[in-house]
Amino acid sequence: MPPPVRVIPLGGLGEIGMNCLALEADGRIAVVDCGILFPNENIGVDVIAPDLAWLRERKDRVGAIFLTHGHEDHVGALAFLLRDVPVPVYGTRFTLELLKPRLAEAGVSADLRQVTPGDVRPAGEASPIEAEFIAVTHSIPDACGLALRTPQGTILHTGDFKIDPAPVRGPAMDLARIEALGRAGVRLLLSDSTNAEREGTSLSESQVGPALEAAFEPARGRIFVACFASNVHRIQQVVTAARAFGRRVAFLGRAMETNVRLAQALGYLEMPAWMPVGFPEARELPPRELCVLTTGTQGEPRSALARLARGEHPDLEISRGDFVILSSRFIPGNEVAVGQVVNDLCRRGAEVAYEGLAPLHVSGHAQAAEQRRIIQLARPSHFVPIHGEYRHLARHAAHAAAEGVPARDILVDGQVLELDDLGARVLEERVPVGRVYTDRDALLGADIGALVVRDRRLLADAGLCIAVLAVEKASGAIVRGPELFAKGVAGFEGAEDELRGEALRALDELSPQARMDVLEVQETLRVAVRRWFRRATGKKPTVLPVVLEL
Repeated sequence: MPPPVRVIPLGGLGEIGMNCLALEADGRIAVVDCGILFPNENIGVDVIAPDLAWLRERKDRVGAIFLTHGHEDHVGALAFLLRDVPVPVYGTRFTLELLKPRLAEAGVSADLRQVTPGDVRPAGEASPIEAEFIAVTHSIPDACGLALRTPQGTILHTGDFKIDPAPVRGPAMDLARIEALGRAGVRLLLSDSTNAEREGTSLSESQVGPALEAAFEPARGRIFVACFASNVHRIQQVVTAARAFGRRVAFLGRAMETNVRLAQALGYLEMPAWMPVGFPEARELPPRELCVLTTGTQGEPRSALARLARGEHPDLEISRGDFVILSSRFIPGNEVAVGQVVNDLCRRGAEVAYEGLAPLHVSGHAQAAEQRRIIQLARPSHFVPIHGEYRHLARHAAHAAAEGVPARDILVDGQVLELDDLGARVLEERVPVGRVYTDRDALLGADIGALVVRDRRLLADAGLCIAVLAVEKASGAIVRGPELFAKGVAGFEGAEDELRGEALRALDELSPQARMDVLEVQETLRVAVRRWFRRATGKKPTVLPVVLEL
């Protein structure tokens, strides 16, 4: 009898990000994607990665990593994994070229192996798992789905996809191959759920070009277009529109500049030699001769667009009469941050077009009718929705049920699934699927830890107060202080004397023996200061007591 196959989700179910999946058969493991999640609130860290301890503990059994595409929510945590699990990484050309500088920056070497759609690669020596790469259309070049051949049949993983009938560049989605796999038998379908709540089909990426040209035509000032730096097809359409109106193009943002250079070098982006313009030359061009492509579509505070909106960018300023296009969808949770950037741009006199006001963006993810079509073509015995918050997974599961997949064969909760000759079942085994909080500036080198994240949130919410007290070493008598210094603390200014008096009263209540204990004095000072803030302001700032013995 063929061995069972276990499907172990390590991220990407119940959230949009941290996509990582493991398959285990006959003691060998294959990994699909390894991405990060960007926090949608201020928690004191830049990125969140999946807990990869389960893979590290079994590193000798991991044979390969298969990548569906180059977005950071699918490849951003690879540096974490490859440090401890140095196995071959298979991906398409653009995916690997995007990955190389990220790994180099993190100081991680890797065995990167390029593939093209139609290629079949094993998950390591003696592994019973193989991956066939299948062309799909998405908002980044060279995206693929995977037909994972296992001892228990084919597991089809769509990756992120949409069914685009007229892609800007590259092949259309290989629906014929998916249909052929369905006829042969797909044991399990894992499919992108992001737009499960949107009925109908997504618009083609090629429809954005005419909309951009229509928006460019009446503009008399400079045009700023914000989009994802990895969306080379969108960048191409902006360049084409700018060329139609004789505008040169400047690029703002490190990721935008890097990806444009890479896309040109690889032949994914075509642009006449006269069009790119750097700084300070761009500042000297007449307003109607300049188009600026920038990052920052999700309101990221350090992005080029956010800095432009605040008037803090060193190269350009937003002026009255400028036209700003946000060519992207607001990712759920980012609406407030994006709204603040739009508000700041409007205050500077710019006209702003964004999602809902003009057809200047289309999604890279399939909507309900496309998701159902994949289910129709694949005819899976079992179905697991992936890549989405729980409501997206639940809606996608409903689509599968409507297409005839029995309810007992649809699994949504993200447990470990085992396929064997008798069918599919959820195992009692629990695999750690926690989150690792880290800084982008740390190059994904180390876990910051939940306690550090908690402290950063407290500092951001209530601030820091430092209380310095000098005491006589021999007697514990107060020589000076407490001197109080506050950063980011509300209600402190003008109340220093009242706060100092409360601290002194608390110290006076200490016994002579307690006064000789520096740690006791520090704790008494900390509690007194914190108690005053809680009573006077309702906040509990972090209090750092410093006791100096003289």
